Amino acid sequence: MIFGTHFTNELHRVTLNFPDEREEKYREYYFVRSFKTTRVAYLILAFLYGFFGYLDSIVAKDFLQLFISIRIVVVAVLLAVFFFSFSKKFKNNWQTSLFISYFIGAVGIIVMLIMMPDVIIYSSGLILVFLAGSVLIKLRSFAVSVASWIVIFVYIIAGIVWNIDRTIIISNSFFFIGANLIGMFAAYRTEIFNRQNFDLIVKIGETNRQIEQANKNLEEKVAARTKLLNSRNKELKEEVKHRALVEKQLIAAKEKAEESDKLKSAFLANMSHEIRTPMNGILGFANLLKEAESEEELDEFINTIINSGEHLLNLINDIIDLSKIEAGILKIEKSKFELNTLTKEIYDMFSVDSNVVNKNLKLTYQNDLADDDCLIFTDRMRLKQIMINLVNNACKYTDEGSIEFYYTIQDDGLFFKVTDTGIGISEEAQKYIFDRFMQATVGRTSGRESTGLGLAISKTYLNLMGGEISVKSKLNEGSEFYFTLPGVVVKSKVLANNGV
Repeated sequence: MIFGTHFTNELHRVTLNFPDEREEKYREYYFVRSFKTTRVAYLILAFLYGFFGYLDSIVAKDFLQLFISIRIVVVAVLLAVFFFSFSKKFKNNWQTSLFISYFIGAVGIIVMLIMMPDVIIYSSGLILVFLAGSVLIKLRSFAVSVASWIVIFVYIIAGIVWNIDRTIIISNSFFFIGANLIGMFAAYRTEIFNRQNFDLIVKIGETNRQIEQANKNLEEKVAARTKLLNSRNKELKEEVKHRALVEKQLIAAKEKAEESDKLKSAFLANMSHEIRTPMNGILGFANLLKEAESEEELDEFINTIINSGEHLLNLINDIIDLSKIEAGILKIEKSKFELNTLTKEIYDMFSVDSNVVNKNLKLTYQNDLADDDCLIFTDRMRLKQIMINLVNNACKYTDEGSIEFYYTIQDDGLFFKVTDTGIGISEEAQKYIFDRFMQATVGRTSGRESTGLGLAISKTYLNLMGGEISVKSKLNEGSEFYFTLPGVVVKSKVLANNGV
């Protein structure tokens, strides 16, 4: 076959039917996708077939009454199919209806062509019928091919019977056969394409069902494992509690471990020490669980382990982000979102932050745009991480007073600022505060865990997004961190909905 493939080899070589139960499903699929187009096509064809009666009044005055009668009959048939398409029975008979109406319309043109063989209008009309059958009215490839060849044979036989000039019959037949071959090819390729799409949809549906079943099985396994893990955790807690009650004699070892941990903290000056800090917390207090004198002390040790683990996880996440940046695999994924929703999330997050609550800090924020007109277009996740880094630093290094963050819009760009009344940063330290692993307040951060990576990552994100970040600060007076992102503001929601 033409353009033969593995898929087409599965189909019947003449009718293009599937050899299995897919054929019935495909016919349902093809009808659902095509019947509305067919309905509109028949309405248009009925109008055109009748409208061309105007040409009859110009070029066929001698046969005008006959031609008008033919057009009335054909238009009536086309309209009958149009109205029949609204019936529930149309689905089971629609290809038959299309075949019959197509043949009737073509025969009507043949009669006109036999009556006036020298007028090219009617031979052109028959070519249009061929093309309409193969492209417009959704008649299947096999049906339109059969109907078209029958029409051509009817024309040739009628021309011979009515003694039409052989030259005219031969020339017209060449054009009709050419138009029919083009229509057959188009109908063939269209049906192959439709059947390939349908077969792909069927396979995707089956794959999705298999995936759903696999997910269901996986969820059941996860639920069972989770239940088992919870049971084991409960047993471990009971064991820890039991050991805490019977191992009070290890107080001396506990004091030595605390002293050793304090000595180790003196060596925290580079990245290796940044990792050791939370690791020492986790390992040290895990050992001290055995020596807890009370349940309160045990809870304190556990909370310390959890906090150290979170600090270590944050450090590892920061290192991973930097690794992605250096490897060039970090991608900025822009989308439209409401800026005011994001600032509200930031406020809600830090209004319950331990630094804000324990130190009784006043946290406020302001929005420059109204809630119903605050769309921006940029990477939401990266922008949120930058804001969190800046506000978190302000909360961490402010012991009393207030913290305020706000944004304004400048020439379709975003200007974001965080101000605090914290311990401040020296002018010398401001030169390298955005460098990796550099903390501006070295020696002045007791109780303030930090990796020194947050500002460096924020600066890198902003550079990738086309923005800049800066700082203004005075020791013991406070700091101002601010950044700009140009060209991110969407004018209005109306424009946004229109794709602007």
